[in-house]
Amino acid sequence: MEDVITSRQNNLVKSIRGLHDKRTREKERRVFLEGVKLIKEALVSGVLPEKLIISEDFKNRLLAGEIIFPSGSWPVITVSDSVMEYMCETETPQGVGAVIKIPETLLRDVKVVPESLIVVLEGVQDPGNVGTIVRTADAFGAHAVILTSGCADLYNAKTLRSTMGSVFHIPVVRDVDISGLTAFLIDNGILTAVTSLDKTSRSLPEADLPRPLAVVLGSETKGVSPEICRIAGAKLKIPMEGLAQSLNVAVAAGIVLYEAFRQKL
Repeated sequence: MEDVITSRQNNLVKSIRGLHDKRTREKERRVFLEGVKLIKEALVSGVLPEKLIISEDFKNRLLAGEIIFPSGSWPVITVSDSVMEYMCETETPQGVGAVIKIPETLLRDVKVVPESLIVVLEGVQDPGNVGTIVRTADAFGAHAVILTSGCADLYNAKTLRSTMGSVFHIPVVRDVDISGLTAFLIDNGILTAVTSLDKTSRSLPEADLPRPLAVVLGSETKGVSPEICRIAGAKLKIPMEGLAQSLNVAVAAGIVLYEAFRQKL
């Protein structure tokens, strides 16, 4: 009979629990994916697990045919339901998790072509916003997402959940410094567009957004840095009618990226 891990003191359980910590993830270059959707999207994108962890309940539902989940050559380890809850950060785990190596894309790996659309996040610290923007970038055909130093951790559990698997669909470059970013944009002849409330900003529906294009979004408190604004070829303002003075950065990203997508149709 297959052994079931029932102790929180088990070395594997403790190592997976340790991956909740960013420093441990970065040191080991591994992350623990939680839930059916995220793991399936990783598999579809060719990211294979080093090991799959399933709860007793999940295993029973698999055997009963209540759920369908891909099989493969990776090790499958069964744990008790309570141990699964202990390993996961979600409040109601689905009963399946996977340990994977963290995919890493460097700035030099981003191939710029005439039709490139690149999304840059500068200092966006909310994990939900970062994850949602990665998902939105994927939806509107962006070729890459670049996160500057100071952005929320891409492999934070909340960020990952918010991407809904899009983190595995498009290249995401992490921890890019501003000088390296500006050099990349200039050297590749990329039009840099920033959202700004400056009086010189152009209303988004009237703006021309030719490719290759980088849409830069800053934090809601600080906005885009002066270094990026100095090289911006387009300053954009989203027209609004109500009393709200600003938009959530993920909402603003969706509006701007849709317009860039629409202009390409």
